[in-house]
Amino acid sequence: MASTVTTQSASTLKISEVTSRQLSGISSSLKRRKSLAMSESSDTSDTARVSNRERFFASINESPASPNPLVLYLVQNQIRIPIYLITALLLVHILLPFQHITSKFLYLSHRVEHSGLYVKGPDDAYFVCFWVVAFTGIRAFTMDYLFVPFGCYQGINRKKALTRFAEQAWSYCYYSVFGSLGTYLMYKSPYWLNTDELWVGWPHRELKGMFKWYYLVQLAFWLQQIFVLNIEQRRKDYRQMFTHHIVTCSLLIMSYNYCFTRMGNVVLCLMDVVDMVFSAAKMLKYLGHQTLCDVMFGVFIVTWVISRHVLYAILVWSAMFDAYKLIGYKCFFEPLDDVISVGDALSSGSHNKTRTSLGEEQCFTEVMHFAFITLLWILQGLTLVWFYMIVKVAVRVLSGGGADDSRSDEEDDDDDEATEEFDDEKAELKLLDEVDDADVDDDATLVDVTADGLS
Repeated sequence: MASTVTTQSASTLKISEVTSRQLSGISSSLKRRKSLAMSESSDTSDTARVSNRERFFASINESPASPNPLVLYLVQNQIRIPIYLITALLLVHILLPFQHITSKFLYLSHRVEHSGLYVKGPDDAYFVCFWVVAFTGIRAFTMDYLFVPFGCYQGINRKKALTRFAEQAWSYCYYSVFGSLGTYLMYKSPYWLNTDELWVGWPHRELKGMFKWYYLVQLAFWLQQIFVLNIEQRRKDYRQMFTHHIVTCSLLIMSYNYCFTRMGNVVLCLMDVVDMVFSAAKMLKYLGHQTLCDVMFGVFIVTWVISRHVLYAILVWSAMFDAYKLIGYKCFFEPLDDVISVGDALSSGSHNKTRTSLGEEQCFTEVMHFAFITLLWILQGLTLVWFYMIVKVAVRVLSGGGADDSRSDEEDDDDDEATEEFDDEKAELKLLDEVDDADVDDDATLVDVTADGLS
């Protein structure tokens, strides 16, 4: 009997030692995690914003290569550099007699005097460059000083979540403004709900000032998005996104150069409305409004299908067949002898304006037509890949899960796994605490409960 009691006591002591070591390990792990969480929360509340430097290092965490020092400097100064450049440009424009150069950055170029409209020309590159720089500064400034503080106020306390929320808030604002402007321009045009008017009267060389401004600024935005894509945390579909941005910029440049801006306007509108709804859904997700997020996700799916797979298909069909039928493979020549350089218009008197000729032969060729159609189909292929991801999320929602972006970066997935592991450790620690409070006189009960807790 004594031997039995001794054996049982030894077994109980051995299990108690295992329990103690397990409890010590879990306690240490919990303390480290709690300390890390408190440190991150403290940093967030103190700074009330995520710096460009933090965003950059977050974006290269999974890249073994060292960043280029010049690129690192540009990323760390996304607000300062644009401010310095734009301020210097304005001072030179106001104080020095270089308006014939600086005005090309600030105003639209190549105005046709007799009609008050604008045509394309080489000076448009200056205007696009200005807006690439401007968008870089505006985006960084609004994210750091507007959207991140708003996210903190709404209870978002993780830096990565704050950064993601700010990115989506900026996207939502941009697409809302330019999507609405593009739709308004399309509504006031002859090609509203009439695809034939996209091609009738080609080449459409003369553009209204607002339309030209809209088109060039959109091009600047998408060029700047290539830079943004490479400083954000890389998502699973980085290659598709990079290809998408290259194709979009190529389509905008090609459509502008070959006077297919009507087609470009419609494509931009179809894309912008979807991106706006998507950004709204993601913002709701980060703000914790899961039900509203799921509803918005449903709206997003419907909008996506209608705009990117129905209306877009109609547009591509028209580009493939109606363009050739209504234009034909031939060339046009229209000399414009009264085009006024914006610099000359500002620096010279009205009686002494320098007129230039931008007359050129504009040809609609089989090769150009094929290249244009190819880019449109590549864009459609990318949207089909993303639609597959969307369907996966929709299945998850219908099966009881919440809507989430299947394109999310892998670090977010790691955060979710760490959270689940943290919760499991807390539950196990609570169970071990209950074991520690058990009646030590009942050796059998102690052994049973401890074994259950460790199993």
